[in-house]
Amino acid sequence: MTNAARITLLFLAFFVSQQAWCAQDDRPEIDFPNHARLVYSAPVSPELTHTFGPGWTRLTITRPDGSTLSVIPDESLTSQGGVIFSTVSAKARSHDGRYVVLDLTRNGVTETEDGKPTVASREFCPVLDTETGCVARDYTGAVCGGAWDDNDAVWHSQLDSGKTDSQSMKTLEKPTARAVWLQFSQAKAVSIKPFVRVALGLGNIRACDPPTPANAGYYAKIQAALGDSAHATTSPVHATMGNTPADAAAPPTWTVQVDRAWLYEQPSVGSNRRGYLIRGDHVVMIGEQKPDWVRIRYIRAGKTPLDAWLERRDITR
Repeated sequence: MTNAARITLLFLAFFVSQQAWCAQDDRPEIDFPNHARLVYSAPVSPELTHTFGPGWTRLTITRPDGSTLSVIPDESLTSQGGVIFSTVSAKARSHDGRYVVLDLTRNGVTETEDGKPTVASREFCPVLDTETGCVARDYTGAVCGGAWDDNDAVWHSQLDSGKTDSQSMKTLEKPTARAVWLQFSQAKAVSIKPFVRVALGLGNIRACDPPTPANAGYYAKIQAALGDSAHATTSPVHATMGNTPADAAAPPTWTVQVDRAWLYEQPSVGSNRRGYLIRGDHVVMIGEQKPDWVRIRYIRAGKTPLDAWLERRDITR
C-alpha cells in the first residue's frame, strides 16, 4: 500500500470517527440514571435559523413516573423571537444525574437608534430537576460557565462581579404559587400573565410547588386571575362599550437595547445606584420624566420587583 493510500485511509477513519462523535454529542434525546429523559424536537426552521441561528424550539422531559412536561412552553420561537434550546454535554449533569444545567438563548428583534431592526440574543442556563421537571433557577451571565462539584449536587461558578459562588441544589430557590401571587398582588398590576411567565409558566410552578391543601388557595387565585384576563378579551360587555381588553390595558413591555443600562434612584445622573440591566432584559414603564428619563419595574423570579429610573435612550419598544 502506498503512502498516499495510507494517508487517505487514515483521513477517512478520522472523518468517520469525528462524524460518530458529533452524532453522539448532538443526540436529541438524553437519558438519566433515574429513568428521566430529555427530548429535543422541532428544529429551528431554515428562515428563522438565518435570523436567530440553529437549535431546537421544543424541549420535553419525561419524568421517572412516565409523565411528560414541556420546558418553558410559553416562549415559543416566532419571527419576533423566543427560546432556542441547544443540546448539553455530560458535563452539564450533576454527579448523581438528577440535575442538569440547560443551554438556551432568548432571542428578540429590537430597533437601533436609527430605527433599523437588530437581533438581540442572551444566553441562559437554568437548572432542571429531572426528578420533578422543575426549572428551579433561570441563571444567566458568567454563572453559566460553572461546573458541578465532583461529590455533591453543587454548582460552582463565577458571578459577573468576579466573585466565586456555590449554589447547592438543596437550597436552590424555586418558584411557588404563593410567591407568584404575592408579587402580582403587591405590584397591583392589571395582568398576572407577566408574573407567571417569569416563573416559566404555570406548568413549571406546579412542577416546582406541587398543589397541596396548603397552597391550593394561591393556585385558585392564580387560576381566577388568568381566567378573568382571558374572559375580558372576549366579553361582549367590553366589546360593546369599546373598552380595551385587560391585556391591552396592561403597561407595555420595553426591552433594554444597550449592553449595560445603569440604574438610578432619581431621574438624575448624580443619583446612580449599584447594579444595572443588560441587553435583552424586559421591563415595564411605570413613570417618566420627559424627555430623558423613565421609571421602570423589572420583574425577578422569586424576588420583589425592582423599581428604578433609567435613561430613556437605554430601552426600546
